[in-house]
Amino acid sequence: MAQARFIFRWDDISPFHDRKKFRTLVDLFFKYDVPALLGVIPDNRDEEIRFAAQPETEFVEELRDLDKAGWEIAQHGYRHIKHTQSGGIWDINKASEFAERDYDDQITDLRGGRDILRSYGLDPVTFIPPWHSFDESTVKALVAVGFRSLSDGWFLYPRMAETLLQLPVFLWSAPRRMKMLRRLGAVYTVCLHPRLVSADDMEKLERFLREEKPMTTTPAKLLGESAELTRKSMKKYVLEHLFEAYYRRQG
Repeated sequence: MAQARFIFRWDDISPFHDRKKFRTLVDLFFKYDVPALLGVIPDNRDEEIRFAAQPETEFVEELRDLDKAGWEIAQHGYRHIKHTQSGGIWDINKASEFAERDYDDQITDLRGGRDILRSYGLDPVTFIPPWHSFDESTVKALVAVGFRSLSDGWFLYPRMAETLLQLPVFLWSAPRRMKMLRRLGAVYTVCLHPRLVSADDMEKLERFLREEKPMTTTPAKLLGESAELTRKSMKKYVLEHLFEAYYRRQG
């Protein structure tokens, strides 16, 4: 079976984020030569995740530097505003910036966010929905706007959502789960929120990177492998169902 590959995704990145924790993680990932998928909020209006009175002056230049270094810049919503209390397709959180909103409004926000990132000289191909919440209209809107991959969903193997390569996500909460995933192959996204990473989390994360030496990638680098990654088989079908039962039991 092919060796598993991991995507390390960081959410809630913006000019108002916790810069100290962000830089600590950046230094750690450079130490182990691991590129990250950065979920950037184009126009952060969420007061709960604005940790500075003024936007960071070097933020855009830093994103460009990380992009040149092989990291991927993804679009994490638009303004990170809770427009509805819908859990969307996966029904994980009762909050959403997109689910159950009018299709045209979703298109407008997706384009608005993308235009901001493009003004930075970046061209995101991956979308990350805030609160893991989106619906079928979101998927159709993402395709219409021109996105090529979607980072979200609680399942085992990558799949196609319309023409989007959809990559499953797991929270960084149990290193043993990461070791189990390595034995199953495929591609998995480990979701981190830099502002919530504790000293203990940092120690476990560094130990995982140092001792396990995971093979890492980003969604953009996988687009050429969509057909192979999403090819169905009986083995995948069985493992998918076994994993779903395991994951729900572990919590």
